[in-house]
Amino acid sequence: MSSYFRVRLSQVPSVLEDEITAHAFAHGASGVTEALVYVQPDLTYDPDLVPVKTHDLDVFFLETPPQEFFTGLKSLDPNVQARLFEEENKDWLEEWKKGFKPFQLVGPFWIIPSWLETPAECTQPIFIDPGMAFGTGTHATTKMASYFVHKLAEKYKKQIPDWSLLDVGTGTAILAMLAAKSGFGLVTGIEIDPEARRVAKENVKLNHLPEIEISDALLEEVRGEYDVVIANIIDGVLINIRKDLLRVLKPGGFLFLTGILTERDNLFFEKFIEASHLKVLRRLEKEEWVGYWVQKPLPSEETEG
Repeated sequence: MSSYFRVRLSQVPSVLEDEITAHAFAHGASGVTEALVYVQPDLTYDPDLVPVKTHDLDVFFLETPPQEFFTGLKSLDPNVQARLFEEENKDWLEEWKKGFKPFQLVGPFWIIPSWLETPAECTQPIFIDPGMAFGTGTHATTKMASYFVHKLAEKYKKQIPDWSLLDVGTGTAILAMLAAKSGFGLVTGIEIDPEARRVAKENVKLNHLPEIEISDALLEEVRGEYDVVIANIIDGVLINIRKDLLRVLKPGGFLFLTGILTERDNLFFEKFIEASHLKVLRRLEKEEWVGYWVQKPLPSEETEG
């Protein structure tokens, strides 16, 4: 197994970061990464960087770094500390695949890695190859959303062939494929990340589900209304897109909201559910996450309220 070398630089002054990075590349470095300090109080994926006077850098070399690299560091700043590590090259995607096994998602539906055999006890396989995209079905929020889809399909088995479903931020398309295999007539997944969208399309093809549409449309660009909308997205983002989620949901339609952190549940309930006058049909809590199955009121119900 081939190896590479990583030099951890500590106490690097922020004012010298560019100069030290240039010094590293001048002495044969193949890459440099920085350990950033940030805060993310509202969980909307907009972190704020914390200003620091010094921080850590990792410098990568394909061969043993020359002594001149270390000597030059000391001349730039004698307080910079350097530690050298030799590490094995690995195909991290292949390493990760070794730990990804078939598992029961909900009811008769199993998630099956595309490179493995289907277990004998599985009657409804959903094959996926997540590649570099997020979403294997193992996360607590995905399991809660899957439960909602499955229970809704069981309850309205005769109606769902005529229903439309929108999966917002479909990722690897697990929930969209579960919906299609459960009997929903029209299933659409929207995803803004190009790699996730590519993987979603491949997974849909892998499962022979050409009826599922995977779109690059933004939520605000979606026209028309859906009987069911799934939004397995972090709570801060859900609050930000609340009006568009309600706009694309038919009156009387069902909305699945997963991705709410337990510690932010009260705030989310106030800012999203109460603010939208939604009827809570089911609330789940799994690990540190909360999921809601809610229903949009009919115009007559809004008038009465």
